[in-house]
This record gives sequence, C-alpha cells and structure tokens, in this order.
Amino acid sequence: MITILLVRHADIDLPPVSADPPLNEAGRRRAEALAHLLGAAGVSTVFTSAFRRTRETVEPLKMASREMPSAATVAHEARAGRYGAVVLIAGHSNTVPEVIAALGAPPPAIGETDFDNLFVVTTADDAEPGLLRLKYGISLS
Repeated sequence: MITILLVRHADIDLPPVSADPPLNEAGRRRAEALAHLLGAAGVSTVFTSAFRRTRETVEPLKMASREMPSAATVAHEARAGRYGAVVLIAGHSNTVPEVIAALGAPPPAIGETDFDNLFVVTTADDAEPGLLRLKYGISLS
C-alpha cells in the first residue's frame, strides 16, 4: 500500500503581498503543527511547488524536498512505489485536487482561506484509492 499525503501550503496573508508570498505567523505555526503530526509517519519523499510558501510549509520536517513534476507523473510514479511508501506533497488550491484526481480519487474543492486540510490518499494494486480529509493545526476561519 502507498500513502500520499497532500496539503495546500500553510497560511499566507490575503490578498497576497507579492506573487511569491511567505507564510504569515499563523502559517509558520501550522507548518510546525504539520511537522509534529507527520514526524513519525515515515515520510520517504517530499514534493513542493517552486513557490516559497510550499517550501516553508514543509521546512519544519527537516527533510529535503524536490519540485513536483506534473500531477499525472507524480501520481503514476507514486502509485508504482518509486517514491517510497509515504509521500508528502505541499501544493496549492488548484494543484492538490489535480493530484488527487490523477490518483483516481474524487478531487475536493479547496477555498481561498482553506489552509488546514490534510488529504490522505491510499492506493493498493487492485483496489480503488481511498481518500480521507483531515484538519490540522488551529483553524482561524
């Protein structure tokens, strides 16, 4: 079984102050909460986008991350086990649903202020993928 954990980047100021905004204080706290939550999960590979906010979201995990390829590629390679048994992807409100759909699960809607979702997709060779939607950190909305 392969487990893919997906989060949208942690909190930023809205409207964004730049095209590549940093996490705000709430976002930094949420990133720490994510690291605490996943610290013993056995994450083998971490993907982010090219944007600062996704990298800052996974930084507290103290693991090397790499830029995510296309949704189709990461889904195919993850399902084949090429990234290990537990994969973490930090993306955006548009890319997280794309990857979930590419994994074969129903894509969720993620609102502009939704920073606290943790999606868990489980895949096995001969079974439909499972999707679990969790919340992490303190919700400010």
